[in-house]
Amino acid sequence: MTHTLREVHRPGLKISKREEVEAVTIVETPPLVVVGVVGYVATPRGLRSFKTIFAEHLSDECRRRFYKDWHKSKKKAFTKACKRWRDADGKKQLQKDFAAMKKYCKVIRVIVHTQMKLLPFRQKKAHIMEIQL
Repeated sequence: MTHTLREVHRPGLKISKREEVEAVTIVETPPLVVVGVVGYVATPRGLRSFKTIFAEHLSDECRRRFYKDWHKSKKKAFTKACKRWRDADGKKQLQKDFAAMKKYCKVIRVIVHTQMKLLPFRQKKAHIMEIQL
Protein backbone atom coordinates (compact mmCIF):
# COMPACT_ATOMS: atom_id res chain seq x y z
CA MET A 1 0.00 0.00 0.00
CA THR A 2 1.25 3.47 -0.86
CA HIS A 3 -0.16 6.97 -1.30
CA THR A 4 -0.75 9.53 -4.04
CA LEU A 5 -1.01 13.30 -4.05
CA ARG A 6 -3.72 14.73 -6.31
CA GLU A 7 -5.68 17.92 -6.83
CA VAL A 8 -9.36 17.80 -5.91
CA HIS A 9 -11.69 19.87 -8.10
CA ARG A 10 -15.04 20.48 -6.40
CA PRO A 11 -16.81 23.59 -7.71
CA GLY A 12 -19.24 23.82 -4.74
CA LEU A 13 -16.51 24.24 -2.10
CA LYS A 14 -14.62 27.41 -1.21
CA ILE A 15 -11.29 25.68 -1.70
CA SER A 16 -11.98 23.75 -4.91
CA LYS A 17 -8.39 23.17 -6.05
CA ARG A 18 -6.70 21.71 -3.00
CA GLU A 19 -4.17 18.89 -2.84
CA GLU A 20 -5.19 15.71 -1.08
CA VAL A 21 -3.23 12.59 -0.08
CA GLU A 22 -5.04 9.29 -0.73
CA ALA A 23 -4.14 5.69 0.03
CA VAL A 24 -3.80 3.42 -3.03
CA THR A 25 -2.95 -0.21 -3.68
CA ILE A 26 -0.80 -1.27 -6.62
CA VAL A 27 -1.78 -4.61 -8.16
CA GLU A 28 0.72 -6.42 -10.35
CA THR A 29 -1.05 -8.04 -13.30
CA PRO A 30 0.68 -10.06 -16.01
CA PRO A 31 -0.13 -9.63 -19.71
CA LEU A 32 -3.07 -11.59 -21.13
CA VAL A 33 -3.11 -14.02 -24.07
CA VAL A 34 -6.26 -14.71 -26.12
CA VAL A 35 -6.95 -18.46 -26.37
CA GLY A 36 -10.52 -18.58 -27.67
CA VAL A 37 -13.77 -16.92 -28.68
CA VAL A 38 -17.29 -17.55 -27.32
CA GLY A 39 -20.51 -16.39 -28.95
CA TYR A 40 -23.72 -15.96 -26.94
CA VAL A 41 -27.30 -15.93 -28.23
CA ALA A 42 -30.02 -13.97 -26.43
CA THR A 43 -32.90 -16.17 -25.20
CA PRO A 44 -35.96 -15.26 -23.10
CA ARG A 45 -34.14 -16.72 -20.08
CA GLY A 46 -30.87 -14.88 -20.70
CA LEU A 47 -27.69 -15.49 -22.65
CA ARG A 48 -26.84 -18.99 -23.88
CA SER A 49 -23.51 -19.96 -25.38
CA PHE A 50 -23.77 -20.66 -29.11
CA LYS A 51 -20.22 -21.58 -30.19
CA THR A 52 -16.82 -21.81 -28.56
CA ILE A 53 -13.69 -21.79 -30.71
CA PHE A 54 -10.26 -22.30 -29.16
CA ALA A 55 -6.92 -21.24 -30.65
CA GLU A 56 -4.58 -23.60 -32.46
CA HIS A 57 -1.99 -23.63 -29.68
CA LEU A 58 -2.68 -23.42 -25.94
CA SER A 59 0.30 -22.97 -23.65
CA ASP A 60 1.06 -25.36 -20.82
CA GLU A 61 0.12 -22.64 -18.33
CA CYS A 62 -3.39 -22.58 -19.73
CA ARG A 63 -3.70 -26.36 -20.04
CA ARG A 64 -2.63 -26.80 -16.40
CA ARG A 65 -5.90 -25.14 -15.36
CA PHE A 66 -7.91 -28.03 -16.86
CA TYR A 67 -6.18 -30.69 -14.72
CA LYS A 68 -6.26 -31.34 -11.00
CA ASP A 69 -2.80 -32.96 -11.00
CA TRP A 70 -0.65 -31.92 -13.97
CA HIS A 71 2.20 -34.35 -13.28
CA LYS A 72 0.01 -37.48 -13.12
CA SER A 73 -1.99 -36.56 -16.22
CA LYS A 74 -1.30 -37.58 -19.80
CA LYS A 75 -1.50 -33.93 -20.95
CA LYS A 76 -3.93 -34.66 -23.78
CA ALA A 77 -6.25 -31.66 -23.30
CA PHE A 78 -7.08 -29.83 -26.56
CA THR A 79 -4.99 -32.11 -28.78
CA LYS A 80 -8.01 -32.88 -30.98
CA ALA A 81 -9.05 -29.22 -31.09
CA CYS A 82 -5.60 -28.36 -32.48
CA LYS A 83 -6.02 -30.85 -35.32
CA ARG A 84 -9.02 -28.88 -36.65
CA TRP A 85 -6.71 -26.01 -37.55
CA ARG A 86 -4.34 -28.20 -39.61
CA ASP A 87 -6.48 -29.91 -42.25
CA ALA A 88 -8.56 -28.22 -44.98
CA ASP A 89 -11.92 -29.61 -43.81
CA GLY A 90 -11.30 -28.34 -40.31
CA LYS A 91 -10.46 -24.85 -41.56
CA LYS A 92 -13.67 -24.76 -43.64
CA GLN A 93 -15.65 -25.77 -40.56
CA LEU A 94 -13.96 -23.05 -38.50
CA GLN A 95 -14.85 -20.45 -41.15
CA LYS A 96 -18.49 -21.64 -41.04
CA ASP A 97 -18.45 -21.39 -37.24
CA PHE A 98 -17.10 -17.83 -37.34
CA ALA A 99 -19.71 -16.85 -39.95
CA ALA A 100 -22.50 -18.35 -37.84
CA MET A 101 -21.24 -16.47 -34.79
CA LYS A 102 -21.27 -13.20 -36.76
CA LYS A 103 -24.80 -13.84 -37.95
CA TYR A 104 -26.58 -15.09 -34.83
CA CYS A 105 -24.65 -14.00 -31.74
CA LYS A 106 -25.59 -10.88 -29.82
CA VAL A 107 -22.58 -10.99 -27.48
CA ILE A 108 -19.01 -11.99 -28.37
CA ARG A 109 -16.44 -12.64 -25.63
CA VAL A 110 -12.80 -13.68 -25.84
CA ILE A 111 -11.27 -16.26 -23.51
CA VAL A 112 -7.94 -15.05 -22.13
CA HIS A 113 -5.37 -16.37 -19.70
CA THR A 114 -2.59 -14.75 -17.71
CA GLN A 115 1.11 -15.38 -18.32
CA MET A 116 2.18 -16.61 -14.90
CA LYS A 117 5.79 -17.26 -15.95
CA LEU A 118 6.37 -13.50 -16.14
CA LEU A 119 5.49 -13.03 -12.45
CA PRO A 120 7.79 -13.86 -9.55
CA PHE A 121 5.24 -16.24 -8.01
CA ARG A 122 5.45 -19.98 -7.48
CA GLN A 123 2.09 -20.58 -9.12
CA LYS A 124 2.17 -22.09 -12.61
CA LYS A 125 -1.55 -22.41 -13.35
CA ALA A 126 -2.88 -19.54 -15.41
CA HIS A 127 -6.02 -17.64 -14.49
CA ILE A 128 -8.67 -17.93 -17.22
CA MET A 129 -11.41 -15.36 -17.80
CA GLU A 130 -13.77 -13.98 -20.45
CA ILE A 131 -13.66 -10.40 -21.67
CA GLN A 132 -16.66 -9.02 -23.56
CA LEU A 133 -16.03 -7.16 -26.81
